[in-house]
Amino acid sequence: MEGKLFSPLAWTKTFILLVDAFLAITLTPVLIALLLRGKFKPESANPITRFLENLYTPVLKLCLKWRKTTLAIMLAALAISVPMMMRLGSEFMPPLDEGSLLFMPVTLPDVSNSEVKRLLQVQDKIIAGVPEVSHVLGKAGRASTATDNSPISMIETIILLKPKSEWRPGLTKNDLIAELNAKLQIPGVVNGWTQPIINRINMLSTGIRTDVGLKVYGQNLDTIFSLSQQLKRQLESIPGVQDLYVEPITGGKYIDIVVKRDEIGRYGLAVDDVNMLVESALAA
Repeated sequence: MEGKLFSPLAWTKTFILLVDAFLAITLTPVLIALLLRGKFKPESANPITRFLENLYTPVLKLCLKWRKTTLAIMLAALAISVPMMMRLGSEFMPPLDEGSLLFMPVTLPDVSNSEVKRLLQVQDKIIAGVPEVSHVLGKAGRASTATDNSPISMIETIILLKPKSEWRPGLTKNDLIAELNAKLQIPGVVNGWTQPIINRINMLSTGIRTDVGLKVYGQNLDTIFSLSQQLKRQLESIPGVQDLYVEPITGGKYIDIVVKRDEIGRYGLAVDDVNMLVESALAA
């Protein structure tokens, strides 16, 4: 399980704002002095400036006349904004509606190829039966690339939706996800819903496939699993949690091959010859 308080996207936006502020006080004045040359008209020659000054000057004079009252109003507005600011999250950008869904169910770690293929076909058939779905494309396991290390137990299904004008009246995207999730309740499978683009960003930046997660580090696998189960029981009581899933810890699988040097020596073979034969057998 893995967690993140501030997403990489939020840190990127903050860094861009800091760079913009730095350039505004360093590079911008230099460029103005170099590029803006010649005869300039006074501000009073601009009708827009004159109109704004006519609006701004009376307000400024009033604020200067009633200085204490103005400061009191400003402090009251600041005090009111503090509770509102404390409730703000780390993300100020609304989620992008990509026009498609990514269904990422997870099943048991040691599932067979035939079983995961059957699950994929059943799920795709159920999803395709919803009227708002245009196309369905799913895969199980990893693709033929080194950047996709998905296990065979993880299924990725891209769901392309029809235009909203063709949806049933009153149906929203959240209602559609809830309907699909209710139809895809298969024993041994934990559902997960996201969008293709944001999922790739999450996977590349944090390694998790959901927007919110918690990761437990440690040396002992049994202790990690026990602590993860305790955290799951605590998180189940949080309002708004729809799907909660603890990823099984299986550990690594290895094959130790010990070469009998006396035996291969009788046939005139070297250890490299045996290693090459084993490598060919495992790659087959």
